[in-house]
Amino acid sequence: MAKSLNILQKFPHVILAVLGACTGVVICLIDKFVPTPLHLYFFLILSGILVANGLLLGSIIQKLFFNVYRDTLTGLGNKGMFNYSLKMEMAQIQDEDLCLAMLDIDNFKQINDTFGHIAGDVVLKKLAELLKQNTRGTDSVVRWGGEEFAIIMPCTNMQGAYTLLERIRTIIESYNFGPKINSKQITFSSGVVSYSNLSKVMQTDTLESNPLDVFVNLADKALYRAKVSKNTVVKWNEESCA
Repeated sequence: MAKSLNILQKFPHVILAVLGACTGVVICLIDKFVPTPLHLYFFLILSGILVANGLLLGSIIQKLFFNVYRDTLTGLGNKGMFNYSLKMEMAQIQDEDLCLAMLDIDNFKQINDTFGHIAGDVVLKKLAELLKQNTRGTDSVVRWGGEEFAIIMPCTNMQGAYTLLERIRTIIESYNFGPKINSKQITFSSGVVSYSNLSKVMQTDTLESNPLDVFVNLADKALYRAKVSKNTVVKWNEESCA
């Protein structure tokens, strides 16, 4: 069974092509050799087989898509999912604002060096879970890489995003991550920027930069400012994050 599923996962396009060809042949044979009164029964059976096969292959393709855009450790979306989601949100933005936050765990290298990488993975997985639990269903939480995460917040202005991140920051700093790290306090720093900020920057941009890249860059600049003091959230503005 496992071997069969593995073949289905590797060659769904070949299977679909072969199935289509076989279906055509079977239909021709039914029409030629099966008595007319029985045609309906054979076509119903064939249709049932096609539906079942389609459902099976569809679930496999869905799983493959899920795996491509998911971080294997935390189960969050990965950078590929981030780019896809942010492009979609930026393309359909209208009257509401859109905010992007970049988060970085403070002193994460010390956790790995002191308690080991397995303990570090436990922290990453638990933090991912807490971020997911404390954001809205419409928000996209992704693991950017290493100890960095990103949150895309549609229909949210800067103050709303800042309030959310501050609430999450408070939850994280008081959370007990357990004996794997001797209940050591975990904190994060975050930089947040709004689409309104991006629009203003793009109006003065003479280099025809990619708006998505600029959006991320502005959030990174705010994050850099936050990392100076750590355990804080910094809102991007032109003066302090230039």
